[in-house]
Amino acid sequence: MNNEIVSKEQETRDFVELQKEKISRFIKGNMLPKGCTPDEAFARIIAGADLGLKPFQAINGIAILNGKPTLHSDSIPAIVMATGMVEDMGHKFEGQDEDLSCTFYCKRKGVEHVQEWTYSVKEARQAGLLNNIVWKNHTRKMLFNRARTYCFRNTFPDVLGNLYSYEEASEINTNIQTVEKPDNIEELKERFKEAKEGSEELVLEAETEKVYSLF
Repeated sequence: MNNEIVSKEQETRDFVELQKEKISRFIKGNMLPKGCTPDEAFARIIAGADLGLKPFQAINGIAILNGKPTLHSDSIPAIVMATGMVEDMGHKFEGQDEDLSCTFYCKRKGVEHVQEWTYSVKEARQAGLLNNIVWKNHTRKMLFNRARTYCFRNTFPDVLGNLYSYEEASEINTNIQTVEKPDNIEELKERFKEAKEGSEELVLEAETEKVYSLF
């Protein structure tokens, strides 16, 4: 085993031990987010390191949902801005009430095209988001967050690793519909059994006719 490999392995072990020590201090200082276990905190730090986030930023800016890391909406611009690849960006609001929308634009250095994304109250209502109390009370902020998230993810997919924001992932998870067991399940089972037996009889008759036709 050459010295370079040994050095890399020692560097990895040192990194792991350092993160464990930091997590221990976060726990003692009651600084871990509610419901975040030490193992999850470590997973957040590892995921954050790949995105350029410092341990404390990662613990507070990343959430694990259904086994997948997601980014809080305010972590996304922090990661992108840290790269130094944002040449220009901005946003504007248009309309009022049901016609309110937010457009966010961003230009990446070295890329001629300016990416632009608009998100509106109508889209939010269609997606069922306005039933959420946060969306109701902070509509402008939420429209801005959504337009900015989409715009940055389309402009910097290599930087953000195509990760969803926590808000988006939570909505997707909430909107998954569970099929309820019907009240007449036994009746349906019996009807299915009869239909299956009937189809088997038809197949048998067809096969029998095919055999007779050979003589």
